[in-house]
Amino acid sequence: MVNNGFKTVETMRGPFDPGGQPDLETGQPLQLGFFGWNVRAGMTASKAVLTDEARLADYWVWERSSKLIKLAEDIGFDYQVPFGRWIGGGGATNFNGAALDFLASAAATAPITERMGVISTAHITYGFHPLHIAKFGATIDHISNGRWGLNIVSGYQAQERAAFGRLDELDHDEAYDMAEEFVVLMKHLWHEKERFNFEGKYYQSYGAVVAPGPSRNPRPVLMNAGGSPKGIDFAVRNVDVVFTLAPSLEGYREKVSQIRELSTKYNRKVKIATMSWASIEATDELAEERLAWYEDQIDLEAVYGYYQALAGIDTFGAGDTSPKSDDYPEYKGLTKEFVKTFSLGMTSPRLYGSPETVAEKIRALHDVGIESLFINFADPQKGLHQMQDDVLPILRKMGLRK
Repeated sequence: MVNNGFKTVETMRGPFDPGGQPDLETGQPLQLGFFGWNVRAGMTASKAVLTDEARLADYWVWERSSKLIKLAEDIGFDYQVPFGRWIGGGGATNFNGAALDFLASAAATAPITERMGVISTAHITYGFHPLHIAKFGATIDHISNGRWGLNIVSGYQAQERAAFGRLDELDHDEAYDMAEEFVVLMKHLWHEKERFNFEGKYYQSYGAVVAPGPSRNPRPVLMNAGGSPKGIDFAVRNVDVVFTLAPSLEGYREKVSQIRELSTKYNRKVKIATMSWASIEATDELAEERLAWYEDQIDLEAVYGYYQALAGIDTFGAGDTSPKSDDYPEYKGLTKEFVKTFSLGMTSPRLYGSPETVAEKIRALHDVGIESLFINFADPQKGLHQMQDDVLPILRKMGLRK
């Protein structure tokens, strides 16, 4: 115990929401996020992107991505959501090998937008201190006039963790214990007006304060993508948006039911979100042809590189992404099904088809309880215009957008 004259705040387990939770409503029945705009090739691990790299792979370059973000806001997207990568998957495509930082890019997007939420990501197991993120985030929230939010990643990729000098394996449950303490201290930092002490198992802070605090009242929106029972429980107790993935609509229905049951138990309001990969064409036949074009050129080396780094990632739930056979001898462990579902969308729902078909797929996700959909477009420039001209009018008729 440090005797410095400052009060010591409580180290506790969530739910912990001093001042309450932020208002999550945007006025839209289904919220939309422009996802993965900041990384090379987004969620498209296909050599097809090499046919037009500026358009299909390197749209992250600020000259291009800043225009895409403004376009996404103009057509009504509620959030920009970057993809948190430090090291890519390699391969011929250098998949995700270039990525704009997800804290700094939020600060950059804030002044060029007026309404859109700007989201950052923090990998808490890589060595960041809650005071770092609380201060950075409060600053971005100030710049954006209360539009900043944080995606808290409690899992990790082994190669990325090693890049931060951490070679030890981190126990799954311990990672969530760390994340819990991280979030509690961060919430204290955003709530307390005077300097204070915090003495936890994983984090300590003596005489800390964040001024100015966040502009949003009572604090910024928090998100987490826990997939295991431990992860989902952590998310419902501590954050405001619970990101989930499932292999089928029925799987989503079960995840949503589990999340809703826990939110009732803990008396907390949460939004349920997922991500998707989109390739929209004028007709279903053209969309199938385009999908085959991508699938025929899958970058197996990139998929394998990412697969090898999946240790510690909890988004998909315990073992959901573990290949069970060896369909590709040169890439030990990969199965054809894993390659197919991962290469285009990283196991997320694939929104390919005509505008009508894509709208129906979106409605199906909403019908099973998805309230916020983060979309990564195979061709962002084309995809955003198709959303504006063709898909959003259908979603409005369906009552999913206003």
